[in-house]
Amino acid sequence: MPVLTEEELNELKAKIATSEESLANSISQKNKAEKKAEESQKQKSVFMILSILFFVLLIGTYALLYTQPELLPVEIGTNIASDEVVVQKEEINTYQNSITSLEQEIQSLRSRGVHPLDLQEFYAVQLGAFKKFDTELSSASFSIVRNASYDEFNLYTLGVFETKEEAEKLRNVVRQLNFRDAFVGQYKNGERIKSNF
Repeated sequence: MPVLTEEELNELKAKIATSEESLANSISQKNKAEKKAEESQKQKSVFMILSILFFVLLIGTYALLYTQPELLPVEIGTNIASDEVVVQKEEINTYQNSITSLEQEIQSLRSRGVHPLDLQEFYAVQLGAFKKFDTELSSASFSIVRNASYDEFNLYTLGVFETKEEAEKLRNVVRQLNFRDAFVGQYKNGERIKSNF
């Protein structure tokens, strides 16, 4: 058997120590890699389970709402006819305020002893001129809504005003209510003498 010198023995011991250290590092890195892979696998499993639960809940919610739609607080729309118009409450309130204002004006005129239709010259808002629509809108004795005939047309006017500016305010409100053709007419002795579009 060969005899090793002290120097060779120290070299071998150093190589063994380096190899053991390298082996320990390799084992440590292998363990870390295995732990990482295990954690990654656990995360994937948790993600898959949560995804499956989410889709099951989504499908369950959809099925529940499909079979019982009344659970959703959704209002079902109302079909309206082609000759109907949806009007906002604010527009209706504006219109009602205009009516109240007109009623107050009538009361004011009554208290002064002046009948609105007895004015020699006044302004009114004409809603339109129609061939087919010929219905009376109020009694003939007293009304702020008047209807008259001109040639083949039935004319409808609304309001009795002393100034054009007052009549234009009502015309603007009436146009907002989709009477797009409404205009202010100036009347003298019951006949229209001028139109302001």
